[in-house]
Amino acid sequence: MSLRKTLRILHRDLGYFIVGMTFVYTLSGIFLNHRYDFNPDYTIIVENFQSGIRSETRIDEDVIRKELKMLDHQVVYKKHYMTNRGNLKIFIENGEVVIDPSTGSGTLNYLQRRPFIFEMNMLHRAAIGSVWKWVSDGMAIILFFVAVSGLFLLKGKRSFSRWGLWWTIAGIVIPLFFLLYYI
Repeated sequence: MSLRKTLRILHRDLGYFIVGMTFVYTLSGIFLNHRYDFNPDYTIIVENFQSGIRSETRIDEDVIRKELKMLDHQVVYKKHYMTNRGNLKIFIENGEVVIDPSTGSGTLNYLQRRPFIFEMNMLHRAAIGSVWKWVSDGMAIILFFVAVSGLFLLKGKRSFSRWGLWWTIAGIVIPLFFLLYYI
């Protein structure tokens, strides 16, 4: 079997293998590219509500836990304190609740994971453990192989030595331009 035929078979089969992972990396890459435009991992929930806590209410952990159960979101109480302005500040997992005892009005600020997107971004960052880091490295090696083997698959005027060389140079020059210009 010739080298070109072997490369074609490996290129094809490994290409099929990486399609699913490439979809995940593509989508999460777009979300992560725009992390300064919006939070790709969490939705920020800001919700105003009316509380039963008033200035005359004796505030303790039990009263606060009962009040938190009235909210539409399941929040986990951590601790609380009274601010200098007389507001009750309650720390919850992934956020905070602030209640003004003089009016009973409260505000919930809460981070909620974006379903599926959060998990994809964790995979993209290789932040889920050492085994996934090695799987991710394997994906990178396979992508490198598919890219390099693809250079030698075509013959004729669209081959690497003619048409492909210019596209490859452009693919190297454009990132280098941005690297040198912006850094």
